[in-house]
Order: sequence, then structure tokens, then C-alpha cells
Amino acid sequence: MDSACSSDVTIAEGAIEKLNSLLSGYQRPLIVSDVMIFDKYGPVIESILDANVIWSISPVYKKGLVSRYSGIDIILGFGGGKSIDIAKLFANEAGLEWISIPTAASHDGIASDVASVMHDGYRYSEKCKPPKAILADLNIISTAPKVLTLSGIGDIISKTSSLAEWRLAHLHNDEPLDESVFEIVNNSLQAILRDYSLKTLVRSIIDTGNAMTCFGSSRPCSGTEHAISHAMDRRMQSLHGLQVAFATPLSLYFLEKAGFAKHSAHNIHTFLKKTAMPNTLENLDMTESIFLDDIHHALKIMEKRDRYSVLKHCDASDSDLSEAMREIGYL
Repeated sequence: MDSACSSDVTIAEGAIEKLNSLLSGYQRPLIVSDVMIFDKYGPVIESILDANVIWSISPVYKKGLVSRYSGIDIILGFGGGKSIDIAKLFANEAGLEWISIPTAASHDGIASDVASVMHDGYRYSEKCKPPKAILADLNIISTAPKVLTLSGIGDIISKTSSLAEWRLAHLHNDEPLDESVFEIVNNSLQAILRDYSLKTLVRSIIDTGNAMTCFGSSRPCSGTEHAISHAMDRRMQSLHGLQVAFATPLSLYFLEKAGFAKHSAHNIHTFLKKTAMPNTLENLDMTESIFLDDIHHALKIMEKRDRYSVLKHCDASDSDLSEAMREIGYL
């Protein structure tokens, strides 16, 4: 991958020990984290670093907040998705570099240049800058709750539909497609389908995050299945990776009909069941009518983002969608 699109990446047991050398030349790092991570790892970090550390614990992001931290020269996101997203937003606003130190492999945002922001009950993406470096300590990540790891697997599995839809959108709606980026994401997907060990998962989500940065948008990794997840956010706050994985078989069902799917809806739905991810409406406490409403809202999101949806391509009606739900096994 082009060096302009990627970060300095370390994936290893004990990787956190390299943090001091990584911060060589910086005097006042700001570390964005949460209470649980700070309590568990704060003393470890401070024993490793020579620099004068400032902590921002569980902040609620507001524009201008980062200006309260005087003299900072680099920002670290140490924790889950929220801490890393806020580190991105702080760095963007302050014009500083930032470093990603994930404590879970829950989604590909740990490496991307996009932050997820909630506003008025809606989740949207804000363009930031890619991390200067990613320090993924497998000893730390291995202690994360299993559901967070499942979420990361789900985020990669959703590429079975996002890649196919990207190809469809390129051929039928003239959306730009980069074959080298396509291959990076596809290789990450194939790696997880073969082996979803923790090290493979961490590498895959970093590679897909870097791929989005290289392409300049989330399109390679985000299609109708992601839009459905964003629509679901209006009513629930389940994990992102679980939601996009849940919506993936539905997208694949219609991508198969359109002749673009490389993976079958039934096989991916079986994968969700095998790994104990949500795979029925009941699992997410949803009714058929609620899911249909989410799908309609997702199509509005796709249209607003000027992205071509396979559901529009197939002119899928509510009866078509309901039939797909029954055939796949959502009901």
C-alpha cells in the first residue's frame, strides 16, 4: 500500500512497551481514554513514558473542548471506538498528529481517517486524518469482552456485500473503483473467512481502515448494509460490527439476484449463526415492520451520500424484502 495511505503499524504481544520510543520528541501527549482503561492501564502507561502525560477521561466531544488542554503536542486514543473517535476529532481540531492504541478489535475505525459522531440521535461520519501510528498490543486486546471481538469479525464479514455492491455501483452508476484498494479489502475478508484468530482480525481491520483512507472514502467497506446499520442506530445502540453483519445477508440476497455476489446470503447467515452473532429479528428485538422502516431509511442515507444501492438496482419492494427475510432466516 502507498505509504501516504498507511500508518506505522505494530501488532504484537507487549507492543505497548514501544510507546515511549514512538513518542520520542514529544513532550506533552494528551491521552483520550475511559475510566475502566485508565484504572487498569494508566499506571502502566505512565511508567513507560518519559513525557508529561495529560489524560482526558470519558470526554463528551464538543468543538473547542481540546483547546482546554494547553501545550499538548500529540494526541493518543487509548481504548475502544469512542476514545479513538474522540482522539481523531481532537487531533483534527487541534491540527496535531494522533496515535491509535486499541484495546479491542471491534471495528475498522481504529485505523481509518473517519470518526463516528452522534448528533440528535443520528450517527454520521466526520472526515479527520489517519493515525500517525497504530500500536495494537495483543495482550491487551485479548482481554476485551468476546462480543467486541465478534463485532470486529462482523465488520469484516460485511465486506462480502460492500465489495460486491461497490463493483455493481461502478458498472451501473459510474462510481469510481480502485482495483488495488478492492484487493486489499478482499484479501482482509478472505483472511477472516479462513481464520478469525485475534492477530488475523487485528491485521484485517487495520488493513481495511487503511484502504478507506487510501481511497478517500468509506465506499470500499461500506454499502447498503452499513446504511441499514445507521438507520438502526435511531432505535438501538448495538455494536456497529454486529449490526452491519446482521444486515449483510439481506444485501447479499439481492446482490446474488443482480449477479454480483461472490458469497451467498445463506452461507454468510450460517456464519453469523455459527459465531453466535445476531441473525434473526428476534435477536435484536425487532419486528418485520421496524426492519422494513430501517431499510427505507437506509435507502435515503444511500441517496443522500450519492451511493448506488443494490436494493434500488433490483427495485426491491416491501414484499420482495419480506420474502428475502423469510428465505434467509431472519424471521
